Amino acid sequence: MDANLRVVTQLPLHELWRDDGFSTTTRGKSLTLDEVREFLASGPVQFVVADVGTAPRWIPASECFVFWKNEAKPHLANTKASLSEFPGGYCYFASQWEAETAAPIVLLEKHH
Repeated sequence: MDANLRVVTQLPLHELWRDDGFSTTTRGKSLTLDEVREFLASGPVQFVVADVGTAPRWIPASECFVFWKNEAKPHLANTKASLSEFPGGYCYFASQWEAETAAPIVLLEKHH
């Protein structure tokens, strides 16, 4: 199937893809807020947002620190969460994905 036409149909995600043909099924561990911070302390992170009904949204690595501060950090849940605890009534659960990329891949699965 053409990657441009694919959308997320369920969470948790079992495969991560991009429209340029990149694909991986190697999901690593779930990440806490502190673990994501550790990645960011080492350099840029490749954030990817997965939301049911849309294609994965790859945040440019050059925007990762602004994205982290303004979007990801305030909505990141470490464990079970009540959506009412988060701004806008949604949260993310983070996981690390393995691939041969310059920056670590951190998937943010959106729950609303």
